[in-house]
Order: sequence, then structure tokens, then C-alpha cells
Amino acid sequence: MPQIVIASCRAYPELSKSNQTLANALENSGANVTSHPWNACDQQPFADADLIFLRQTWDYIDDPGGFASWIIWRQRAGAKILNAPDLAIWNNDKRSLTTLPDLGIPVPITIPIHTEELGGLSDIPTEKIVIKPAFGGSGIGVELATKSTFEDVMGKLKAQYPGRRWFAQEYLPEISNGEWKLTCFDGKAQFAAHLIPQAGEFRVNTRFKPQTIIASPPLSAARAAESVSSWLGCDALCFRIDGVMRNDQFICTELELTDPDLHFHLADAVWSKRLAASILKSL
Repeated sequence: MPQIVIASCRAYPELSKSNQTLANALENSGANVTSHPWNACDQQPFADADLIFLRQTWDYIDDPGGFASWIIWRQRAGAKILNAPDLAIWNNDKRSLTTLPDLGIPVPITIPIHTEELGGLSDIPTEKIVIKPAFGGSGIGVELATKSTFEDVMGKLKAQYPGRRWFAQEYLPEISNGEWKLTCFDGKAQFAAHLIPQAGEFRVNTRFKPQTIIASPPLSAARAAESVSSWLGCDALCFRIDGVMRNDQFICTELELTDPDLHFHLADAVWSKRLAASILKSL
């Protein structure tokens, strides 16, 4: 019986509903599944595992260097890790999104914010600007500014979250119609969650209480997911790609390769069963 350890974290040790749904599917498929924080002092569960499945390592945003070092340590100790360690480390920096235009997938105009200057905003065509931390999650530190209020908002964020790296993006008004979050494995998008923000809100993270609808993704979004799957190959067994629709064109806002919410608790049970089968097949 394969031993699978789902990597969680000290900040969120109990599995989410989605990850528990997947864990149940793996157990029903013949695996022994436990969860353990990546940053726990006791590392024996990972040493004994046939597979370390990165699913809930969400507090890495407070220690990205430590998380990268942990992945490399476990890899050098012989662990099989999904998704691939180098891919997870690379994608934890959200600025990795800017590689997608090379695949023909549009993304918002994105510029880094250097600690020594707040310039460079002339490249962003919109008056509204979204500010994000390079290492972030759950919408923490994500704020909306204008070009006239940018420096004030940025100053407050740097005071609240010292030492972080930041980037700015053009604001996409299409977010008011909702963001599509595609759960992808076996080379394509299997299903999608369509998250519609609350009135007056632009963030669709769970803590902002968006309306969530499980649906088939738009065609151009599904094609973008297939392009990413082909590009990543077997290095990414499962991932999520997010974005908004501008008419019939999908604009990618997030590429989540490490441990995104895959919304299995909201979807038909067939999807978690299919991913469980793919995971076991990889072993």
C-alpha cells in the first residue's frame, strides 16, 4: 500500500474540505494517506513516504526561502514530490506569470516594484492599479490603488509587511463578471470554479466570500490550460490556472502550480477519483 503524505503547514494543519475530499479518494483507491506540516520539527513522516504531495503548504509566503530549502532537502533525501520541486519553487514567486505570453496566453501588464523606487507605472495603461506581493496567498497584501494614490498605498503595505517583494498589475474591469479557476490534470482542464466577487470588491479569495459556481470553462480558457499542460509535461501532475474573460479571450491572472485549492469538495466526486487514479499511476 503506497504511503502518501499530504504536506500541510503549521498555520493550517487541518486539511481543507477540498484536500480532505482528495485524500478520501486516494484512500478509497488503495493508498494510506496522512498529512503533516512541512515546517514541523518531526520530519519522519516525510522520510517514510512514497510520495510527498504538496497540497496545503500555505504559510510558505512568510518564509519562501525556508520552504524552498525544505523542498530541496527532502528531494536530496530521495523523496518523490509532486509537483516537481523546481517547478514549485519557481512558481511560488507570482511574477512567474510573466512567462505565459511566450505560450500565446495574455496576462495583465505586470511590473516589479523595486524597494528603491516606485516608478515604472507609465507602462500600466489603466488608472487603477492592483498591487500584489510576489510571494502571497489568500489575497493577503493585495490592494487596489490609483496612480495618484499608489505611493501612499505602497508605503502602508511596506510598513505592514516589511521585507516583502511586490509587483503591480493593470486592473482588469472584467473581474466584476467573475474569475475562472480551472482545475487541471491529465493534460487538460477538467472543470472550473467561476467565482463572482461581492459588489464593490475585486478580490475573489474565499475570505472575501465570492459566489462560487462549478461549471465547464470557456473554450479559450480550456485551450490555455492545454497549452500550459503541454509546456509543463509530467512535471505538473495537477495545477490551477485562473483568469477573466474579455469577450471571447481568456486573460490569465494566476498560474498556481504548487498547492492551489482545486475545489474538489464542490465538484462531482468523479473528478477527485480521476486525479487519485493519476496520482497512484505516477507511483
